Amino acid sequence: MYMSQNITSCTPGYCCELIRQTDMYYTVGCSASCSYSCFNSSQTNCSVNCCNSTGCLNGSFASMMMTTTPAMTTTKKATPMVTTTARPQTTANKGNKCSQGKCTGTECYKTFKNLQMCSSSEPHCQLKKETAGTSLQWTAGCTTNCSAQTPCKASTTPPCHLECCNATMTSCLMLNGTLNVPNFASRGPHLNAELIASLLCLLALTLLL
Repeated sequence: MYMSQNITSCTPGYCCELIRQTDMYYTVGCSASCSYSCFNSSQTNCSVNCCNSTGCLNGSFASMMMTTTPAMTTTKKATPMVTTTARPQTTANKGNKCSQGKCTGTECYKTFKNLQMCSSSEPHCQLKKETAGTSLQWTAGCTTNCSAQTPCKASTTPPCHLECCNATMTSCLMLNGTLNVPNFASRGPHLNAELIASLLCLLALTLLL
């Protein structure tokens, strides 16, 4: 950018002179005698061009503009690459939950507070009783099928199930020490015995008649 862009007419016999005062400061005017010429781009207080025809400094101005004006650079902002890792698909669930926990002790299962989300392949909740050395070990959570497992009765030796029930939106496990298993699991043998006893009574009555 030029600080002054006025056109000056020189007296006949005078020259147009472009003088470099500093690296970025130049003066232009009419001169009776040309100053010593600039031999390199770092030299100051010297004549860049001295000529005596109309517009003879235009070429020097154009060269200065190309030298001093920084080239405009277009910078493209790199678009960050986002890597999406597909999560493995899991079996869909219906929102059913079971109390979850594992502990060692006589009735430690009564403190289970955590809930486990069951998948569609785990329709049951279980409270399983096992032995760990000389201690009792309890495991609660979702399971595929516990209906055919041995129920924990007073005379049953572990492993057995104190609870086995259908998973619901809220855990079906009572965790209070009560036997909670399907009827056919806890009552099956007794029903068979009662049925046999009834048949025997009917047979006896028939014989008596």
